[in-house]
Amino acid sequence: MRSIVFPISSLFFAIALMCVGYGLLMSLVGIRLQEFGNSDFVTGLVNASFFFGAILSSLSALKVISSVGHIRSFGVFAALLTFASLGHILTQNPLIWALFRALAGYSFYSMLLIIESWINEKTGSGDRSKVLSIYTVVFYLATSSGQLMLQVEDATGLLLFVLASMFIVLSLIPIAMTKIQEPHLHKVDRMSVPQLYGIAKLALVASFAGGILVGGFFTMAPVYAKNMGLSNASISMFMSIALLGALLSQWPIGWISDRLGRKIAILGVGFMSLVASLLLWIFDGQLLFLGAFLLGISIFAIYPLSLARANDTTDVEVSAVEISRTLLMTYGIGSFLAPVLIGASMNFLGNGGMFLLFSGVSLALCGYTLLRDKVPFEERSIYVPVPSASGDILPEFDPRQDEEWVQEQKEHIAEESWNSLGNEESTDRETPDNSHNPL
Repeated sequence: MRSIVFPISSLFFAIALMCVGYGLLMSLVGIRLQEFGNSDFVTGLVNASFFFGAILSSLSALKVISSVGHIRSFGVFAALLTFASLGHILTQNPLIWALFRALAGYSFYSMLLIIESWINEKTGSGDRSKVLSIYTVVFYLATSSGQLMLQVEDATGLLLFVLASMFIVLSLIPIAMTKIQEPHLHKVDRMSVPQLYGIAKLALVASFAGGILVGGFFTMAPVYAKNMGLSNASISMFMSIALLGALLSQWPIGWISDRLGRKIAILGVGFMSLVASLLLWIFDGQLLFLGAFLLGISIFAIYPLSLARANDTTDVEVSAVEISRTLLMTYGIGSFLAPVLIGASMNFLGNGGMFLLFSGVSLALCGYTLLRDKVPFEERSIYVPVPSASGDILPEFDPRQDEEWVQEQKEHIAEESWNSLGNEESTDRETPDNSHNPL
């Protein structure tokens, strides 16, 4: 593990520092907008602009990076993200804040793209699963640490924005000092959404639903908590508990999905999300931390499960990377729409409208999942944990590209099941419906 991580440790330090600032900003903006007296709908629109910037990044950031190089472009995007963070302290105008949020989203996702492309370049095919697991742990721990910084006393309303900016600037140091050679970037290819729907229906729907739930939670859960009258310290705990649940759930849910199938796993996390949302809606925050933990366990696993389902149903002639990028785009669209939908729901239905909407999305996901076929064990790929925010390069260091690695993991699962059942048949004996087409 040391030989794998140490050569690219500067990249992990950079992503950790960057995500601390990101985690703090994601909650802080919504809280401040509420303190300024803005409506929930206006707050939702401002927060949605962050993901609009992310979409713009996926369309144009590669050209910038290719033209000036990784280190210089990282410096540019870090400067822009710092500028956007500090810009919030200059005005209370929500329209200007929306521009700052769009710039922040563009810069943050462009920085992710740079780091991911570097990691991909320096990671061998046999080490991808280990590196991706470390990347996921670093992302969640750093983002959670950023949420905890909301507990810092800030009488002037300026300090927390300054702190977020400081961590973003610090992420420049390990990148500027790195001796890692810059990778060559190539054009990013995606499928059309209708084409993907014809190949992996459940994966596409789950990815979109996951974007709504995760994007909505990151941006609007602090607004929900602030409307309840919670202190910043309580809000930080609320968000951090959810992220802790997200981190702790990745491997157990992966274990379940690899053995019982994605359909069962998606149905399970969808139902848990439904229960958690109803608890938060019906009990009006009395079970706040329990609801946050259950949401963290469930909603952050939906997107990785959708990727696993897509890999289960993808023909060898279809590019798995291309499909993953299209799923990532769909997830981003859901994240973009989420704050607007939640803001409107909270405006018209009250503060609980957020989790009423979450309940509807979770119920719809469960209902759609029930209608889909289960993929037999022989045709499945392997579940891989991924962070809730990533750029277009992440699919390239997904270990599932290596069919030999997938088969080794499946053999291990089969052997483990065989031993646990006392040499009884361990693989899925379900006979697939003749009408079922794995594509």
